[in-house]
Formats: sequence, structure tokens, C-alpha cells
Amino acid sequence: MSRIVRAAVNDGDTLDAASLNDRFSDYTQTDLNAFNHRDAAHDLPQFAKVWLQTYQQQVTLGLNDWKHSSTVTVNGMTAMPAAAHPIEDGAGNPTDMSFGAGLTISPGEVLRVYWNLSVKPDDGTNWNTAGSLAYYDFNNGSGGAQPASTWGACWVFYLEWDITSSLRTNYVPVVGQSDFTTVIGAKRGNALSICEASSVVPADLRMAAPNQGTLPIASETGNLEWRGVSGAWYYPRTGSDLTIYGLRLVVKGVMHPWHVGSTNYLVHDTTFSTDAALEYNGGNLAVIKQRMA
Repeated sequence: MSRIVRAAVNDGDTLDAASLNDRFSDYTQTDLNAFNHRDAAHDLPQFAKVWLQTYQQQVTLGLNDWKHSSTVTVNGMTAMPAAAHPIEDGAGNPTDMSFGAGLTISPGEVLRVYWNLSVKPDDGTNWNTAGSLAYYDFNNGSGGAQPASTWGACWVFYLEWDITSSLRTNYVPVVGQSDFTTVIGAKRGNALSICEASSVVPADLRMAAPNQGTLPIASETGNLEWRGVSGAWYYPRTGSDLTIYGLRLVVKGVMHPWHVGSTNYLVHDTTFSTDAALEYNGGNLAVIKQRMA
């Protein structure tokens, strides 16, 4: 995108309506093109069509403590197939979204779901243990090897729904999403093509200073502090009506990229997971239902 250059306001400069209008006129675009505009600037599901919003709802996720004095902890998952951890409050209660007697999505309607959560990963000590996918061995300059992180390890959040009853006891991944239990050789995970309702957060951050192609010193853990993770999922309904009774966000980890043949995957790294953990606090789950006018 082209850059707008304006001199700073200095002591003694006149500030009045005319000068302020001149300053902000730089931001008026009358000739949008490939150099000053991109499609990411638009809410694409609404662009070039008239959509009506017919329903909206939001719910607080997790433990809402912005000072992080209390948190919820998820331990790395080592027993396969691993069960997902639903996002809960500090008392172990699920913070899912209930639609009561049900929210019906009819053909031609679109369900839009957004989520966010405050998280803090702990990489533990097994990231470079034999069997972990999360490191490479580099030449240390003395005939030995020094491990360095691949930076590919991550925790995965994904969306589930209950489309069976208002009891909300039968959550399954939404359309386009699977639960990372597929057998892939000796591993469990998902092909990236069935991760449409997923978002990830790094499980580690390690750094080292190479010297002329060698890595003579051990890598050091970076400062993995609190951060936000967010995601979105759009579902255009076709065929017949569908009734949804609940939505929830779940988490699994530690995962790592994997490649077999021509397919890319995210698979459980059970060695890394042995003493890794993830803390989380509060967030939000929001739903919008729309149809074309």
C-alpha cells in the first residue's frame, strides 16, 4: 500500500478547521487500485451483496481474569487418541454457547463464528528429547550436535457443535474440521485440508546465535508471555434446515507439522507434550447468522 507522508505538527503551527481538513484529506481515496487497496480491507462475506443479519449471540470464554492472577492450565497430551479440552472457567465448568431449543440454519443462510482467548504456553523440557518432532541437530563445530527448535510446535484450538439435542452432550467438530485423531502412520492428527475451524498458538520460542554455520551454544528459551489467539469459521448452509443446540471451543496439543507424500498434516508430538502446558484466561465466542436480502 502507498505511504502517506505528512510533516509533524510543530510548536507555533496554526491548528484550525482548514489546516486539519487539509491534513486529513490525504487519507481520502478516490482511485482505489492494486497499489493502495487490498481485499483484506473488506468484510468479504458482505462485499458486493446485500446481507441481512437475523441473529447474533456472544458468550465469555474461559476464566475472565485480566490480571492473570488465576488461570486454567491444560497439560500436554501424551495418551493417544487424546480427548480435547473444552475451554472452561476456573471452577471446571464449560463455557460453551447454548442456543436453548436450537438455532436453525436454513439453506441460503450463513453462520459466522468468531473466537478469541488469552493464552500463555510453557514449553517444558522435553522439546529436544529423542522422539520429539520439534528440533533439528546442528553442527556444534566440534564434531558434535546442538539441538535447535523448528519453531513449528503449536497448540491447536478448534470449534465443535452439538446438533443432536438441547442437552449439549454430543459435541463433534463442525463441518470442515476433524478432531486430530486420524491415524497417520505411527502418529495421530489432521490433514490441513480438514482444519477449517482451527487456530494455533506457538508452543515454544527458542533462540541461539550461530557462528559461521555452526551452533556452538545451547539455544535459550524466549520470553513466552501472555498473548491472544483468535479464529473464525463461516458456514453457508445448503440442502435442508439444520438445528444447532450449542457451540464450544476446544484445545489440543502439542502439535507439529508433518508431511507424508503430497499431504501436509498437524500431528500430536507426544514427546514434546510430556511436560509442556498451556495456561489460559478469558476470551469471547460470538455468532452471527445472515441471509441475503
